[in-house]
Amino acid sequence: MRLFLLTGALLLSLSLNAQLGLYGGYRFNDAPNWAPPSANLTDAASPLGNSWAVGADYWIPLGQTRIDLLPQLSFGQATQRLTVGSTPFEFTQNAFSLFLNTHFYLLDLEGDCDCPTFSKSGDFFQKGFFVQLSPGVSYFQNTIERQNPDAAGLEDNTLAYSLSAAVGLDIGLSDILTLTPMAGFRYYFPSEWASLSEVFPTIETEPFETESEIRQFWVGLRLGIRFDQR
Repeated sequence: MRLFLLTGALLLSLSLNAQLGLYGGYRFNDAPNWAPPSANLTDAASPLGNSWAVGADYWIPLGQTRIDLLPQLSFGQATQRLTVGSTPFEFTQNAFSLFLNTHFYLLDLEGDCDCPTFSKSGDFFQKGFFVQLSPGVSYFQNTIERQNPDAAGLEDNTLAYSLSAAVGLDIGLSDILTLTPMAGFRYYFPSEWASLSEVFPTIETEPFETESEIRQFWVGLRLGIRFDQR
């Protein structure tokens, strides 16, 4: 958490001289090992629901080729309500993440690495299309609340490492603003949600696992602001 706050302060201070990106997106999550035993569950769903996410990044062009580094801090939340037996539960996962997004403009690697902005010449798709690769680390806050005001909640925290691949297109709105739609897939290496075992006990024919990978399809929209173009 301290690393998350320190990196955020650094991004804000650097943004006064270059490009700050603001991000919003939606994530479709699948954690196969957390699918609960059917005998325990009234609703046919996983305790890990889909999630929304917001974030901020800082643009760092790398040399004279169009390969850009955009370290991003993000926060996402997934909430799922399920009834286990006769007891209603709410499952929440808060994700504080640092992603080292790297954009490869494969159709314009030798082009003007100061673009895209509205005034740049050249083919729109050629200059704006990129492939993104992104390793990351996330701090998961996992909570389980019984829908009963007298019942104590369950909470545990863990770190998860991930890799993502995506495609996007920079759309220059002006010399100052760039809009970028993106879509991709992120793979989280197996991480633990230990308190799930207290809600979904192991049964002989369907053993429950508290450790799972997460497969995540995501879509997002980034707004880039060029403070150095004022």
